[in-house]
Amino acid sequence: MQSANLLQRLVLPAPTTPEPLLYVRTSGDVRMVDNGAVLEAGGTLSFDTTFGVFAAGRWRRVSHVNDLSVSVRASGMGVAEIVVVNGKTESVVSTVQLPRGEGSPSSVTLEVPNLQTSTDGTYYVRVSAIGGEVCMTGGEWVTQDAPRHEVRMSLSITTFNRQEYVRKTVHNVLDLVRNNDALNGKVQVLVVDNAQNVMFDAAADAPLTVIPNGNLGGAGGFARGLIELRKAGWATHVLFMDDDITLEPEAIVRTMSLFAYAKDARLCVHGAMLS
Repeated sequence: MQSANLLQRLVLPAPTTPEPLLYVRTSGDVRMVDNGAVLEAGGTLSFDTTFGVFAAGRWRRVSHVNDLSVSVRASGMGVAEIVVVNGKTESVVSTVQLPRGEGSPSSVTLEVPNLQTSTDGTYYVRVSAIGGEVCMTGGEWVTQDAPRHEVRMSLSITTFNRQEYVRKTVHNVLDLVRNNDALNGKVQVLVVDNAQNVMFDAAADAPLTVIPNGNLGGAGGFARGLIELRKAGWATHVLFMDDDITLEPEAIVRTMSLFAYAKDARLCVHGAMLS
């Protein structure tokens, strides 16, 4: 059987996440724990959120993805469902009973109709505890379709005296790459330091480059980053990022997946900051 390729992940907020409703909605007795969530009987986790939905219409429009399923890591007395949203109408398109095994949650897979011939707008996952406890640790939207493009992404960050923010962002990116084999060797970070004073506690072999630069503002810093990356010739794509953001690393996973399956290799993606 062909291996599944990651499109995007179901991300559960940590207990200390400041805006958990960006990730998941809960009803009933649900508590977030380290690396997951615990639902008591009657509790529900619903991923109809900013970071939780799978935008089927957009993926159909700009990508070649046809085969689509979601793997949910959960176990206990309950069910996992895929819900489709078309306009103001919602309906369940796939349901599976969760395994009741002890220990770490197992994976269950739910499939949806062929993406390219469907008219569905948005999908989201819902997990419900029925008659007992359910534990969930996450999941992934995946496809059996092969990628159309090789993607090597460089993140270009221009900074000026925002050491705390930029260190945290770089740490999160390097941690993401280190813990995801699919991204290893495919992501690099370039920091253009307009203040010429930032330092990072990173391994010598980390995919990180820091370039001291004159204080030429954001435009000058991003221009320098692009010049250096074009000169190096490694990256197929460049993601420009401000230095004073709180990054959700999942944005990098999804951006790279979209580029890998894009109908047009010249596709550009723009993001937005939530404040």
